[in-house]
Amino acid sequence: MKKEIHPAYQECKVSCACGNSFVTSSTSKEIRVSVCSQCHPFYSGKRGSRIVSDGRLEKFQKKYAGMNYGQKTEV
Repeated sequence: MKKEIHPAYQECKVSCACGNSFVTSSTSKEIRVSVCSQCHPFYSGKRGSRIVSDGRLEKFQKKYAGMNYGQKTEV
């Protein structure tokens, strides 16, 4: 590698909107993120309140109730 053309690789503090923070390495001194592994539903195992409160599944089922989509019906 050529000298003096690469940015300095240093310790970096990552701060999340939920309040969690951790230290890693990067070329910048500080990084702010909105979602981290502590608050993201995939990693935390918590279901998002947005999906539950909107009732999207119930709305979909109500809208398309009774449609057969070309399937054979039993007589």
